[in-house]
Order: sequence, then C-alpha cells, then structure tokens
Amino acid sequence: MSILEFLLDSILDFIFIYECEICHRHLEDKKAIICYDCLHKIEKVEPIKMNETFNLKFGEHGYITKAFSCFHFKEENIIQTLIHELKYRNKKSIGILLGEIVGNAIKYDNDFTSADALIPVPLHKIRLRERGYNQSELIAQGISKTTGIRVINDMLIRRKNTQTQTKLNFEQRKENVKDAFMINKKYKSFIVGKKFIIVDDVITTGSTITECAKELINSSASQVLVLSVAIAS
Repeated sequence: MSILEFLLDSILDFIFIYECEICHRHLEDKKAIICYDCLHKIEKVEPIKMNETFNLKFGEHGYITKAFSCFHFKEENIIQTLIHELKYRNKKSIGILLGEIVGNAIKYDNDFTSADALIPVPLHKIRLRERGYNQSELIAQGISKTTGIRVINDMLIRRKNTQTQTKLNFEQRKENVKDAFMINKKYKSFIVGKKFIIVDDVITTGSTITECAKELINSSASQVLVLSVAIAS
C-alpha cells in the first residue's frame, strides 16, 4: 500500500464509523456489513421445511423444478431488516453479500450449478428509475461471484407496473402479477433447451416467481429453478 493510499484509508476510517447494520457494533473489517454474531443468529431454512414450502408454493403449476432459500423471512427479524436496508436505503452492498451467502450454500449442488444463466426478477422501468437499481440483480451478482454462473438481467421484461405486493392477499397477489412479464425478443432462440435460475430477494406466495417461470417454460426453456435469500412461511 502506498503512503497516499494509507493516508486516504486513515481519513476514511476517521470520517466513517463502520458498524454492523443490525446491532451497530463496530466492525474491524471495513468490507463487512453485519457482524459475525448477528449473521449466525439468522434462522436458516431446513431442507425438509424447504421441500414442504416448495410443494405448497410451486407444486401446483409444474413450471419450477427446484427452489432454495437460505433464510426464513419474518416480521422484524434480521433478514427483514437487511432486505429493507437493501431495497429502501440504497445499501447495495447488502445485496451482493446476501447473494454470496446464497451462492456458497448451493455451489456444490449440480442442479443449480449446471444452469445456463441467473435471471433476476425484473423491476418495471418506472420503479427501476425511482430506486436506481434492482435488488434482485445485485443478489444475482453475488451468486454469480461464488458460482461463476452468468447473470442475464434483460431476458425478462416487466411490462406492467404492478402495485407493491406487500399488503395484498394471496388471490390479489396472483391477479396483480398475472401476465406482468414477457420475454425479450432477442433471447427467443437462446432460451430453447436451456436451464435458468430465477433470482429474487424474498418468496412470499410465489406468484411473481411463477409468472416469470411460466414465460421461460412457454418459450421452451428446459428447466426453471429458483434461488432467493429468504422465504416467508
């Protein structure tokens, strides 16, 4: 490290207090976002529970072959806080970190690692302009860093600026996202016979993911799998 880099680093250390996003404890590692203790307090999804939830949310339609989520999403838990910071407070690095965690969890699972591309759930162009970034794309980038699977962020297009799903019930969510997505024409021939992973931050009812998967399968993708940071019970 040069003297200039050392001085700059020292100045930044003086200006910024690097602290855990959850407990606000001081972090020695400036690249860290959450402390070790808080990270290990997050409730992970057990494989049996994941299989039960998969059947409940996706088993009816047959568009999705396999799904995996790392953590449970509950009101006021650590994951909810991190995702809120990611989506609404411009904490983009949280998306990359969470993606790396997901990627490390599946990097020895050939069902996922043999996929041809990661496809983030797209935002509508109006929402993307307002937020400035797509949180699902950041998560996909983190997964890509650990698995080497390429990210294609423009294969799916959100053609309807749907209202937020947060306060809608199951049937309203399904109707809200019905036919909300379309395939970018330039990928029509590429999709045929390929395996894709749809990436999202949180799976709640599974309605959004199902609509995305439907478009890929109807365009002759061989399989669609799903990865998310968290899943709601």
